[in-house]
Amino acid sequence: MENQQTNKISAGTIVMIVITTLALVSVFVTCAFTVSKGNIVPINNSAVVTDPQETEPLVPVKEKTVTIGSTGDVLIHKPLLEAAYSSATGSYDFNNIFTYCSPYMKRCDYFVANLETTLAGTENGRKYSTYPLFNSPDSIADALKNAGVDCLLTANNHCYDSSALGVTRTQQIVREKGFDYVGTRTSEQGAKYFVKNIGGIKFGFTCYTYETDPPQAGRKALNGILVDTETAPLVNSFDYNNLEAFYTDLKSQLYAMKKRGADVLVVYLHWGIEYSLSENDYQKNIAQKLCDMGVDVIIGGHPHVVQPVDLISSTTSSHKTVCVYSMGNMVSNQRRQYMPIKDGHTEDGMFFTMSFSRYSDGSVVFERIRVIPTWIHLYQEGGKNVFAIVPLSSDLDSKADALGLNKSSTGLALAKGSYERTRKLVGAGVRKCNAYLASLPRPDEEATTALTGTESTTDVAA
Repeated sequence: MENQQTNKISAGTIVMIVITTLALVSVFVTCAFTVSKGNIVPINNSAVVTDPQETEPLVPVKEKTVTIGSTGDVLIHKPLLEAAYSSATGSYDFNNIFTYCSPYMKRCDYFVANLETTLAGTENGRKYSTYPLFNSPDSIADALKNAGVDCLLTANNHCYDSSALGVTRTQQIVREKGFDYVGTRTSEQGAKYFVKNIGGIKFGFTCYTYETDPPQAGRKALNGILVDTETAPLVNSFDYNNLEAFYTDLKSQLYAMKKRGADVLVVYLHWGIEYSLSENDYQKNIAQKLCDMGVDVIIGGHPHVVQPVDLISSTTSSHKTVCVYSMGNMVSNQRRQYMPIKDGHTEDGMFFTMSFSRYSDGSVVFERIRVIPTWIHLYQEGGKNVFAIVPLSSDLDSKADALGLNKSSTGLALAKGSYERTRKLVGAGVRKCNAYLASLPRPDEEATTALTGTESTTDVAA
């Protein structure tokens, strides 16, 4: 009996010890932790264990929209050279050409023009010259810079008009004037492209011109002139008769641009048939190939008239490319009375702009394109000719005085005609491109879709 009682006391004691121990643990846990919105948070510890369902995902925000502008051929024909000359100073001033269009150019974050002349100077007995072999005063570069141009295209069929000196000195002058340029280089080791960070978006630019049929096999010719063997590799060019070599070369340039972080690939091409209002089969086939290679935008020049804008679809992926077949002339003396095409198309041009947005998650979205038609107004002022590039719109009646269109008796009427010509050529293509670009998913829209659980039906470009 005594042993049994002892055993009972021992068992009771054990039970009391266990109960006491559990109570102490409960007090410790209660003192050490608190509960906040269903999450256990240690009071004396900075770490927080959070319920994943309570985390609000960060929605990317648009940080910057960048607009790149481009325009067509700068051709300094004899009447423009004469109009810019001052007998009082013995110098040339081209600034008044850009009086009315400069504000539009400066609205862009970056602006590109095709310098279809050489800047070979007048050393060694050289003279300034015009068509068919262009050599213009350096001051045309000053005027372009003052007007808002940031980059010059230097590969075109007139870039060898002043031989090797013209190729090298043109590059020297545009560098000294503060331009970026692409299309020519000073050595074979130089890049055929450049990548530019504009507003946090990296753009890869390159430029090529077509070659004319050479007088002997295996040699490059531009504007019918055989290029010397030392200079030939310094000009980005392609042969219509050997496009595979061009595609191989361009593919390596695109790869190099992407390797350097380019978000957007832009290729400028000097191509097509002069005075043709539509693209030819070569242009279509080249545009398709470049689209398949992943080029984002193709911008063309050389026909001296505006050609259509189109959206090219890749045959190998979901990628699409905006293609401007020809921007026409920026400035020239190709007036209708002198040209084989008599309805004024050679007086027409455009400012083509493309806008891209950068988001906080690092993504870049192609937002939209725009075409501002331009027309070259020729009038007399102070006994001299003035060539003025005029930006056009549908409300020219109210802008005529501000744009100087009333400085000639026919200015307003001819400007209206130019606007309609360009609108008819590019209007449908611009709408097609913008409808596609508007359908692209934006990062902020994707985040909203994920939160609401709805399904996006928007196409995605590669």
